[in-house]
Amino acid sequence: MVSDFKLLTLLNNDHNRGLEVMMDNYAGLVYTIVYNQLSSIFSDEDIEECVSDVFLHIFKYKDNIDLNKGSIKALLAVIAKRKSIDLYRKHKNFIDSEIPIESMDDNLFDEFDSVSSSVSKNERNNLLIQAIKSLGKPDSEIIIRKFYFKESSKDISKALGLKPNTIDKKSSRCIDKLKTILRGVL
Repeated sequence: MVSDFKLLTLLNNDHNRGLEVMMDNYAGLVYTIVYNQLSSIFSDEDIEECVSDVFLHIFKYKDNIDLNKGSIKALLAVIAKRKSIDLYRKHKNFIDSEIPIESMDDNLFDEFDSVSSSVSKNERNNLLIQAIKSLGKPDSEIIIRKFYFKESSKDISKALGLKPNTIDKKSSRCIDKLKTILRGVL
């Protein structure tokens, strides 16, 4: 593995070789992050395009990389997460109509541990999707961001213009609402 300093020097002096080395070293990391965020929503081609966008972004802004602020690996991880979220937001209207939550954080499902074993996972997911949608905005978006995209309350608060403690309170209340909504169904 090449050091960050050598990689940055390569990117600046021999663009093609620098990009090749960066992709050799970090393509797996970037792909894993993007895949984990988007695989249940987007096609493999969309995921690969998002991965390419991450490396293109680094390449375009290579002159602004400050290794004193962090490693290239960390920078790639942050950009991969942001590009995934950007892709989600870009296609938000479609996704809102059909939210796939198979890979949603299991902590949300743990809140509903009284689910009957006779209810299939697919049926449970569909019921949960409908219940989340019934919360309305911004509650449904908070739940999706927190448990699907695993965003922090701080990040959600910035995106929605609310205080982090408000996000935490709303999240807790939404879980209680979902329990009530689903109690009669599951």
